[in-house]
Parts: sequence; structure tokens; C-alpha cells
Amino acid sequence: MWKSISQVLADQFGAYYHIKEKNKVHTGEMHEAWIIDDGIQPVFIKVNEKSYRSMFRAEADQLELLAKTNTVKVPQVYGVGCSQSHSFLLLEALRIEPVTAQSMASFGTKLAQLHLQNGAEQYGLEFDTWLGPHYQPNEWRANWATFFAEHRIGWQLQICKEKGLNFDSLENIVAAKLAKHKPKPSLLHGNLWIENCANTQGEITIYDPACYWGDRECDLAFTELFEPFPKEFYENYHRTFPIDDGYTERKLIYQLYYLLNFSHRFKGHYVELANTVIQKIQDSSNS
Repeated sequence: MWKSISQVLADQFGAYYHIKEKNKVHTGEMHEAWIIDDGIQPVFIKVNEKSYRSMFRAEADQLELLAKTNTVKVPQVYGVGCSQSHSFLLLEALRIEPVTAQSMASFGTKLAQLHLQNGAEQYGLEFDTWLGPHYQPNEWRANWATFFAEHRIGWQLQICKEKGLNFDSLENIVAAKLAKHKPKPSLLHGNLWIENCANTQGEITIYDPACYWGDRECDLAFTELFEPFPKEFYENYHRTFPIDDGYTERKLIYQLYYLLNFSHRFKGHYVELANTVIQKIQDSSNS
């Protein structure tokens, strides 16, 4: 595997990459992670079985899609490859510092600038992606309410059911609540919470995306779900791209997508949180 990695990096950097140091780092749910160094250029690596190459390719494509907007900062992609038994994703190794109010304030402006980018007339993406370890379908749809009800809430409810979690059916309620909301399609990070942000040299870098063109409020809703970003982030975002009326009510629907995803991945109190949000959505639809 390491020889294959050195070869991909040699193609990237224009000179053979001789690995002098390998350090295994904290891993998430799915992949092994390493930082390697040749004494000049450290590289962050995600590693898994060979069958995960398409997932790594999709992640690389999303990071490059975000980078091309010249708005938010993401890790540079060095390559995707395979050895005889493994696949891997090679990324810029980040020098991480504590998040500051100043760095988050600047990030608020940049995220708004990302959301203001033009590029799609419909909702979805050219390819499917993943939210955590689970597939996220991105078939293009002209209607936002239909897209979110079917490809987001409905999809997560189906996965939950397959894993023994039976929530109330909500697709029709979600579609009805979003029926009059016709947002401009914005390029979303799609998985934007504090765990996927880092301060690097005074600038927020974001990673582990689940991109698609959708309602920008989905990104904002996730930032508020578990550990809200500093107020300076929201102030600068709203100053650059003011939020639409009705966001407070839609926020619950958008947060439910992530709560359902966490429910079938981690169970526990996420199931309770999802049920609480479902009850609030149902109550508001009956009032």
C-alpha cells in the first residue's frame, strides 16, 4: 500500500515521495487515518478496503468542487488510488489551531459567498455522495419540497426502518411544509457541524462534505443543532446573505435529516431527539 501511495504522491509533486515517518491518527467510524511525512510535505491519508475507492473519489470530487468556488477553504486533494487490497485518499495535512471568534466570523462571510454562487437550476448533484457511512442520493429535481421529502427525509426513514427504528411517516408533512418555499439552489457543504471545521493559520477549513445543490438553510440548520457556532459567524453570514422569512420553522425539518442519520448510526439519545423534533413538526402542522 505504501509504495502505491508514494507513487501517487510522486505524480502529484513531480518527485519521488520517500516516506520517512508514519503516524496513525484518531479515526472516525469507517476509515483508518494516517499522517505521513517525507521531511518536506506532510500528507493526511484515509485508508480502507479497495471497494471504498468510489467513496474516496466522490469525496475528492466534492472537495475540488468546493475549492473551485474560491470561497470556503478546504484541504487540497493530492490524489485517490488503490493498492492490491486497499484504497486511499490523499489530502493536505492541516496544522490545526483552536477555533477563534475572529476565524469563525470570517468563515460566516465565506460560507455566505459559497451559498451565493450560481451553478445549478435544480436541486441535487451530478453524482451521489455519502453522509457519514451512508449513501446520499442526489437525483436532480426541479421542486425543492419533493427533493427534500423524498431524497432526504424519506431516504433516512427507510434506512432507519431497515435498522429496526420505526419513526412516523413524515414525507407528506415535510413536502407540505416546504411546498411554498422555493429557494435558490446553493452549493452546500452538506455536513457542516463543528466536528468538520478546523482553524488553520487563522482561517477555517472545512472537510468531510456531503455536497449537493439545495437550500442554504440546511447548512445553517446543522451548525445550530449540537454545538452552535459563535454569534460572530451568524452575524457575518446574515450581513452578507440575509436569511429568508420562515427559517425558524424550516430549521426543525432540516435538522431532522441529520438526527435521523445519527439515530441509525449511533442510536441512544439521538433517537429521543429525533422523536422530539418529529412531534414538534407534527404539532405545528396540526395547529
